[in-house]
Amino acid sequence: MTDSLTRGANTPWTHDRAVVAVQGLSTEASVLAFLVTEDGRVRGDHDFVFFNNPTVPGVAIGGHRVEVDLVAVPSDVAKVVVAAVADDADPAPLSARPLSVGIQPGAGPGTQALVTGLTSERAVVLVELYRRAGQWKLRNVSAGWTEGFAALVRAHGVQVDEDVDDEGSGASEHLAGPAAAPPAPAPPPQAPAPAINLRKPGIEAIDLGKRTGAINLRKGEQVTITKTPRIVATCTWPRATDYDIFALVRYRDGRTETVSTFGTQVDKNDFRLATGDGAVRHSGDIGRTQTASKGWRRKKADEPAVGQETIEITLNPQIAAVVPVVYSAQSNGSGSFRRYQVAMSIDNGGGDTVTIDASNASADDAVFTCVPGIIINDPDGVRIQFLELYSAQGSENRPVVDGELIVKMDAGPVNAFK
Repeated sequence: MTDSLTRGANTPWTHDRAVVAVQGLSTEASVLAFLVTEDGRVRGDHDFVFFNNPTVPGVAIGGHRVEVDLVAVPSDVAKVVVAAVADDADPAPLSARPLSVGIQPGAGPGTQALVTGLTSERAVVLVELYRRAGQWKLRNVSAGWTEGFAALVRAHGVQVDEDVDDEGSGASEHLAGPAAAPPAPAPPPQAPAPAINLRKPGIEAIDLGKRTGAINLRKGEQVTITKTPRIVATCTWPRATDYDIFALVRYRDGRTETVSTFGTQVDKNDFRLATGDGAVRHSGDIGRTQTASKGWRRKKADEPAVGQETIEITLNPQIAAVVPVVYSAQSNGSGSFRRYQVAMSIDNGGGDTVTIDASNASADDAVFTCVPGIIINDPDGVRIQFLELYSAQGSENRPVVDGELIVKMDAGPVNAFK
């Protein structure tokens, strides 16, 4: 039986782990976490867990889910705070959706926290796990800030970039609603550390300009390379599993075509290996990469073959962008993008290669779709953005790309299970 925790209430948490899953948020909204000391502030920017820093000792974020290993949380951390922030492009406050938080110990019954009492808040502390007399407790906070993202992180001691400050920052510590919330920040130190990057990948990319040679992008960055007659996007995974690649091709007239080796639940036979104009082609499905069986003559089994699928692109003026998508059906079994080190490279055949690696990929076994990046057809070159966007837990819906070239996860039809 699942216990219910009302706003402001707390309960002992006697488990070593806590899996916090937030339900009801829009796809574009973000879930964040802070590891704070007794004064309610982080020890440093490394204690802020978000889309550009998804894993720290004891806490990992994937989509709208936070996994907490309380044994691994540093001893000088008094509280793990879990929060949600509305997307900048969404004008609605968080109260526009019925939000709830499920907290599970990993196995067995858990606790449900209903998020109530919100009005105009765009950033909300949902729940917190905190130490009291040597034991962990769980509290339903459900209180937040009308001013949004920057106000939330400042309240927990994180220094933010000036260019991501919210309008009305002079009131950034004002709490909407009567409920208690984390204490206001202390005066800034005499020599503050450099502000961390709070730009959300794919929305406000850090532009590296035009470059040549081998380029390794970091999350949130974009780079432009020379446009050549043939661009090849290659996705790889070094271990034996079955991933599939498909690509969304957005045209300037508003059409989106998909090149894929499988259809959707709407029409399982509706798929093609090339766009109608032949400009974007799929190399074909390689299936599950195989590991050679261990024979009696061998001292050890051979290493698994490297899995690889490619999208070949001949850009024409009508194409606005190409979005390669990596997908593994739920029926393939468990395994995260981090475990299988799924990476993407884009090669123009002229000596320029852009790599989007998997060093910080999601470790969530219940996430089945990833968009590593987007390839944008600019007049003066090919611009590549490192996005690393993930589907919601358990979702097998395809993403879509809109007219502003913003990728929206889980907004398309459900993939046909292979």
